[in-house]
Amino acid sequence: MKKETVIAIVLGVIIGMLIAVVILVKNREYQLTKTKTISHNPNQNNRPRNSLAKIQPLEISEPKDQAVFDSYTIKIKGKAAKDSLIIIQSPVKDLIFTNEKEEFSVQFPLSLGENVIKVTTHAKNSLVRSQEKELRIYNLNEEL
Repeated sequence: MKKETVIAIVLGVIIGMLIAVVILVKNREYQLTKTKTISHNPNQNNRPRNSLAKIQPLEISEPKDQAVFDSYTIKIKGKAAKDSLIIIQSPVKDLIFTNEKEEFSVQFPLSLGENVIKVTTHAKNSLVRSQEKELRIYNLNEEL
């Protein structure tokens, strides 16, 4: 290769890198001017942080995890925050209802063998994270 060709390639690469750096710097400056600054407003009413601590956690009192039954229905009892949305899911059935009191009790069907039941609550307060419990319930026929 000729000496002039090598010099032209090297100069082309250097000039290309300089143009790329200039474009990146200008793009960063443009992005910084486009962003908005968020500042604390001292006039804003601050809620006490312990108000969220009063939220009832999801508790399943019946049935216990890994329980064995010989019937095709069970009663699921538990506690959750008042007015929360409760979703109970299994391969057999999906059940959705609003908890009017802190305690709930529902009949739920089982299939033969292992039943993986997922209970999820979504509180009315959107600041509270949803809660989830998983139960493994076994329906074994006595004849087996």
